[in-house]
Amino acid sequence: MAEKPLYEDKNFKIIYSNHAPEEHIIYISGKKPSSGYYLPSGILRELAQTKRGGIESKINAFNEGMLYGLKQEGISIDGLHVALCQAYAEEESRMNDWIKKQKK
Repeated sequence: MAEKPLYEDKNFKIIYSNHAPEEHIIYISGKKPSSGYYLPSGILRELAQTKRGGIESKINAFNEGMLYGLKQEGISIDGLHVALCQAYAEEESRMNDWIKKQKK
């Protein structure tokens, strides 16, 4: 059974990469077929902690195609930032739950 996505709504789905546990894939969906974009290790945390005005330049630095995909779908960068923040919060929550279980 596949692990539950870190975040999912009508525009985004963020999951762990099958290749490495600290890497992620974000799917942007809308009118066109879903496009997946690779998020390198550690970038989810960095993007989630980025102030609102700096997110676009950070994304552009590692994957300018993602910005193009957002524009094609008519999805705002702010919507992506919210999704990234929610995914990171979920990842942290899962990690905290795992740590608590290990202490028992």
